[in-house]
Amino acid sequence: MILDVHGVGYLVTVGARTLLELPRVGERARLYTYTYVREDALGLFGFLTADELTFFKLLLSVKGIGPKAGLAILSRAEIGVLKRAILKEDAPLLATVPGIGPKTAARVVLELKGKLKGELFGEEPAAAAVVGGDTLAEALKVLTALGYAPAEAKEAVRKAIAGNGGRHTLEQLVTVALKGLDRA
Repeated sequence: MILDVHGVGYLVTVGARTLLELPRVGERARLYTYTYVREDALGLFGFLTADELTFFKLLLSVKGIGPKAGLAILSRAEIGVLKRAILKEDAPLLATVPGIGPKTAARVVLELKGKLKGELFGEEPAAAAVVGGDTLAEALKVLTALGYAPAEAKEAVRKAIAGNGGRHTLEQLVTVALKGLDRA
């Protein structure tokens, strides 16, 4: 698509989901952009949200994923669904993206799982802690950010707390809750 910025036209490549959500031609649009520079290529890629741009950059950090493959992955599903697939090690979902084979999908899961856990949980102490109100609220926030309904997330957290005598770090609590949701 061509984006007119004060009379200067920029060729911006956007994903299918972004293209559908853009306003009509002639209306104001705001895009977060990423400039991709290589010896033989220069490209400008656009995203509707800063979250999409951040996830795109994360995808580019994976060996074998370039900007076109990154856009294809982002066009496959909402970011919450993609993050959940990576955290649940659901490489087959990523392998349904055109141009992404099973090996590349497995590499995406392998390389991004730890990074996403760090993004969602921050630095957690290694020792288990008693689940408190703040930990419960954070666990619910993480699960809803991954696209689960609040009621569904609350029930999964309740079941997760019951295990291990109620002693979990935030990461352990969400991991157990995700496993429970996966079985449901």
